[in-house]
Amino acid sequence: MTISHSSRPLRAPRYRKPTLLFLCGAFVVLWSSGFVGAKYGLDHAGTFTLLFWRYLLVVAVLGLLVTLMRQWRPLTRTEWTRHAVIGALAHAGWLAAVLGAIDLGLSAGLAAFITALQPIMTGALSARMTGERVGYREWAGLVLGVGAVALVIGDGIALGGPLAAYALPFLAVAAITIASLVDRAAHVACDAQAAKPATPLLFVTFIHALASLAVLAPLAVGLEGLEAQWGGELVFAIIWLGLVVSLAAYGLMFALLRRLPAARVASLTYLAPPVTMVIAWFVFRESLTPMAALGLVIAAMAIALTLSGRQAVAVGNDDGASPLTEEPDPVVRRNASTA
Repeated sequence: MTISHSSRPLRAPRYRKPTLLFLCGAFVVLWSSGFVGAKYGLDHAGTFTLLFWRYLLVVAVLGLLVTLMRQWRPLTRTEWTRHAVIGALAHAGWLAAVLGAIDLGLSAGLAAFITALQPIMTGALSARMTGERVGYREWAGLVLGVGAVALVIGDGIALGGPLAAYALPFLAVAAITIASLVDRAAHVACDAQAAKPATPLLFVTFIHALASLAVLAPLAVGLEGLEAQWGGELVFAIIWLGLVVSLAAYGLMFALLRRLPAARVASLTYLAPPVTMVIAWFVFRESLTPMAALGLVIAAMAIALTLSGRQAVAVGNDDGASPLTEEPDPVVRRNASTA
């Protein structure tokens, strides 16, 4: 593995409003599609085994892409550690907890409802960890989103399962919330200090996947012996979860975290349960109830309310800028402040 010391790190992307809206929509669809792959995969392999093969594929593909695109960059030990911890929490921690709960017997509906607490937790911790406030309009959108999720899955909740099945989704929420806030806080700090441009997202995602694989490998071998019933459905699930969800969806999430406050990115997951139902209706011909359609509309309203709020800024420095408009480049801000 050769790291080029002469290449300059890439500046964090600056997206205009139409591009941001497109990326938000793509993230929701791809993120929701993960439940389709999980439905295929968990019938043929254990949770850790499925995730092991998924991230082995992701590491191989990303390693090749980063090499071909010459995006290896020198990082400090602190940066390596931060990216590895974020990746282990957001990927291995989140996925192992959610899939493990479903594998233990928790209904997908109840798991989705518990994990819908993530935007609320993100909003509550955002000011403390990133210095970004969550305004009244954004809080209204976050609360409305929880109501939409409850409406969509309320009739489908089936109680039962061991206590651990109920505890795991809460651990999943904590893991991905901390990961997204730590990542967002690092970018906020870099912008405020006019620090060096952001590390290429492909390289960062490679570190995330490598850290997740290091966590999942001993669990898959030690607890499940890598046992699997190989066939077309399992291969499809691994490829779909690896390339579409781990690469595309997670890549979009961290790209959005470079441009939007963490609470606003998290609010997009409110659309996951209703959009998943739409995908399941299209792929598996599962029934799509009027209540699900209503929940989809309310979730969309909640996200619109959250994204239309005033720009979340450092506490004590409220400039009211819109999050969907072009912000000055950090270098421009630095030069202006010294003029």
